Parts: sequence; structure tokens; C-alpha cells
Amino acid sequence: MDYNKILGIILIILGIIFIVYPFYSAEAVSWIAAICLICFGFASIINGFSVWSILAHVSIINIILGILSILLGILFIYRVDALSFFVAFQFYLIAFVMIFMGIFGIIYGPEMISKLTSLLIIILGIIFIYFAGASIAQPLYAAIFVGICLILEGIDFFIIGGMAGNLE
Repeated sequence: MDYNKILGIILIILGIIFIVYPFYSAEAVSWIAAICLICFGFASIINGFSVWSILAHVSIINIILGILSILLGILFIYRVDALSFFVAFQFYLIAFVMIFMGIFGIIYGPEMISKLTSLLIIILGIIFIYFAGASIAQPLYAAIFVGICLILEGIDFFIIGGMAGNLE
């Protein structure tokens, strides 16, 4: 069996788990992010002290970033919904960029097709604003959104795996 198909199946299973058990999934993602941030924080602090004699100003920035990363990691351990806030914030950023690019495409698009795709991008941006509000209102929605994305990526890998096998 092709590795893309195996990866696709694993991603689909993970996506279903995220959708069926959103609280545990959000908690697991929050813990993984917390552990990564804490490890990054300690590595950044050690790096800051190791180059102190050469670049003091860079060392101070590394140490401050390390401390902030550790504090954020601790926040993710004790507050699962803190991660959903950042997911919602990311949805808002993506939404506003999509809306801006859609408006730009409608104004300066050379063909009717590019204007239609720009309109679709604006509509998706508005949908992303809704997702951002939903993620802030209910932290479990972020886990469900991740689950849906995992399933879509899994299907993509599974189909690509099938096509790659046919091309050989």
C-alpha cells in the first residue's frame, strides 16, 4: 500500500476522532502546543545565555521570548480554551486578508472569472469571520474545525496516493 494512502487513512481517522471527541481533542492539542512552547522557551533561554558575551541585545530578546513562551505554554496547560482564542484570532486574520484580497481582485481583476473567484474569496472570508466568532464562543468548535480539515487532508492524501500509484 502506498504511503500517501496510509497517511490519508490516518488523517481521516484522526479527523473523525477530533469531531467525535472535540473536548479531548482540544485538550490534547492544547497539551501538545503547551509542551512545544515550554520546550521552545527553555531552548530559547539557553540559547540566550550561550551567546550573551557575543550578542547581548539578541540574548535579551531570546531570554524574553523564552520566558513568554514558557508562560504561554503553562497557560495552555491550565486553560484549554486559551488555544481556541488563538485559533479564533487566526481565523479573523485570515478572514480579513481574504476579504481584502477579494475586494482587490474585484476592482483590479482583468477577466470576469477572476472577479467571480474574488467574490467567492470574499464569501469565504465572511464565513471565516463566522468561524472565528464560533471558536471564541465555544472552544470545542476549534477542535471540530481541525477535525474537518484533517478529514479533507486525509481524503486528499488518499486520492493523491491512488493517483501516484497509477502513474508509476
